[in-house]
Amino acid sequence: MTLSGNILITGGSGTLGHAIVRAALQEAWDCTFTIYSRSELRQAQMRQKYPNLRYVLGDVRDYDRLSAAVAGHDVVIHAAAMKRIPEAEQQPINCYETNVIGSMNVARACVAGGVRRCVGVSTDKACRSITAYGASKLAMEKLFQAQTIKPCIFTLVRYGNVVASNGSVIPLWRQQAEAGKPITVTRKDATRFWMGETEAVRLIEHATEMPAGTVTIPKMRSLSLEELARIIAPGADLAEVGFRSVEKVHEDLVHEDERASDTFSHIILSDIGPARLNYTSYAAPRLTPQAFRSMLSEAEAHE
Repeated sequence: MTLSGNILITGGSGTLGHAIVRAALQEAWDCTFTIYSRSELRQAQMRQKYPNLRYVLGDVRDYDRLSAAVAGHDVVIHAAAMKRIPEAEQQPINCYETNVIGSMNVARACVAGGVRRCVGVSTDKACRSITAYGASKLAMEKLFQAQTIKPCIFTLVRYGNVVASNGSVIPLWRQQAEAGKPITVTRKDATRFWMGETEAVRLIEHATEMPAGTVTIPKMRSLSLEELARIIAPGADLAEVGFRSVEKVHEDLVHEDERASDTFSHIILSDIGPARLNYTSYAAPRLTPQAFRSMLSEAEAHE
């Protein structure tokens, strides 16, 4: 399946926006793109790669500008977010304004602008959330699930880390290894979910075919931070430095108290699904080193 029509991506100059546009060009999607984001530098860099897209500088917290940009589009992919956990813990108001009020603005703009489909991008940290960031993304999920005004259909995706996405620890670890320094790991036994850029794009496509209010969750594989460090810098010493702020040792994609249905390829959250399903990074299938390196190579080929 491919997306079609006029598509606007909030936060579109980030990793996911690049991956979506790249897939669309490679697969000849019948669509146009508007990139809506607040970083003029990232937009300038993206414009060099993809000069034929439409670019709008703006913040999701600015409803008037956002609404004007959204008007006339068929599909909105809402990827804009404040997502660095330590900064969100230190400045929760900013996190709330961007991730909650900003998402509310996106929903309002989509309804006012006659958008037919809006997909919100959430995170594993929304499940059993313990951080300001996780709580803000859970609120975004609930906001989108509560939207019932037609014709716009609101759905969501929830996933973990995308390999080599913006802010990745991988470049730092490589620099440390090249300098002969120990690799700084928060906790060796902590586990995290990982997926490739192509998988993230396929997930967005899948979500555009789902009923209103559903959250589509991939059955992601995981790695411990020690396993990840051994892949990135084989033979390097590891130094545990402790978590930067409030974090889980193991992440959750689905918790047993949520209403979830298990399909062959995905887990679907909806108000009619059965409960009693857990999917944690501790118990999830492990990602092989070869599979992780393949994801990393895919991401770095486009840098």
